[in-house]
Amino acid sequence: MTLISIATISIYLEEKYKLFKKLTGALVAMMLGMLLSNIGFLPTASASYDLIWEYIVPLTIPLLLMKINVKTIVKEAGSLFWAFHLSALGTIVGSIIAVALLYNAVPHLAQIVPAMTGSYIGGSINFVALVAAFEPPEDLVNATIVADNGIMAIYFILLIALPSMPLIRKLFPRINEAKFKKAEDSATANSDENSKQITLLDIGFVLTIAFVITAMSVLISDYFSADRFSGIVRGLLGQKYILLTTFSMLFPILFPKFAKTLNGNNEIGVFFIFLFFVLIGVPASIKTVIVGAPIMLIFCAIILAFNFLVTFSLGKLFKFELEDLVMAAIVTSGGPMNGVAIAKAKGWNAYIVPSLLMGIWGYIIGNYTGYFAGLILENIF
Repeated sequence: MTLISIATISIYLEEKYKLFKKLTGALVAMMLGMLLSNIGFLPTASASYDLIWEYIVPLTIPLLLMKINVKTIVKEAGSLFWAFHLSALGTIVGSIIAVALLYNAVPHLAQIVPAMTGSYIGGSINFVALVAAFEPPEDLVNATIVADNGIMAIYFILLIALPSMPLIRKLFPRINEAKFKKAEDSATANSDENSKQITLLDIGFVLTIAFVITAMSVLISDYFSADRFSGIVRGLLGQKYILLTTFSMLFPILFPKFAKTLNGNNEIGVFFIFLFFVLIGVPASIKTVIVGAPIMLIFCAIILAFNFLVTFSLGKLFKFELEDLVMAAIVTSGGPMNGVAIAKAKGWNAYIVPSLLMGIWGYIIGNYTGYFAGLILENIF
């Protein structure tokens, strides 16, 4: 109940007040979740959170993609593709420097670096896989998770706020204004098209489709994630978010006429995303991070600092759009779900599918990059 209330309050504040509209409801939801958990009103872990992560969060992908024509949007991923790799490079540089600076202070640090390198290129899937591969001590893993939750919330707040800062916008003026004008016109057209009243049947249709796609993806990924299949098969068919995205994008291609008649999917999906943002803030216990994992907090901060510095310095050099760089930093550090959530919250509709695609690419290359980084760093340190 509390999580739903926070999401609702965040949406209300964004729609009713200019200040919160500038901050975005997503940022408000994240900060409220962090505040309430740090004053003890909300626990940092709960079965309710697990329920949302396990069942609600995956539903957002089919809900947001079931009407999107991929053919018209994938072409927008061109610049984001290269920006993504700038951020990935920043993660690698940051991981090397973090180990070089802290390896004497943290035993077994080289064993956790692969997981964080993979995580800050792909996401939590890479973290889990690389922890299993390098087997760092459990207490080090837990300290890293706590520190990661804390620093990630702060990093997202910074990235979300960047486009609203006059100085940053002056440093990164829009180069291709026509691209964003087209996206805004498209968003307005879609808004007008979907402004009709949402009926009970609409809700039934979109939720049924979303649940069917999600169930198929989970069942297939669970089956192909078994050890009897090769690494390539497990990497492609054993990842539910890869299948979720694939099936969600295939739906409007296979059933174009039916997909156009759907209504209400966007509204439900966006509300679920606000729940997701509340959850990002909730585990970020400032007290626990400061008292229990200060060194790992510094470790994660160093990696993300270089993710930021390399992304925006090289992005400025190569004349990328600010939005490309913000989304690249978000997708590499937080994975595709964060990319989708923030793109939707900021109204950058042209970045929804590219963020998912680049997030999936991050899943693929994150494990390889983290694995080889771990092998090299273990031999050096």
